[in-house]
Amino acid sequence: MNPSKSFYYTVDHAMVDEYKKMLDLMKIPYTIEAPVALLKEGADQYSFVFPNMPGRLYQMVSKLFKGEGKPYPQ
Repeated sequence: MNPSKSFYYTVDHAMVDEYKKMLDLMKIPYTIEAPVALLKEGADQYSFVFPNMPGRLYQMVSKLFKGEGKPYPQ
């Protein structure tokens, strides 16, 4: 597993800027992965990918995204 990619959340394109602003304010590290353009299903879904982080920080992220993150595939 890539240590800089531990878990992720998918969001609609329309919500990307809102989540970016919140995460930047909270100073939480993340990267955004764009969908694969060739796929119709999920074409407007972006992934917020997070590194491994302390439990307290993870709780903040899971509260923001309203749920548990999905493990990042190897």
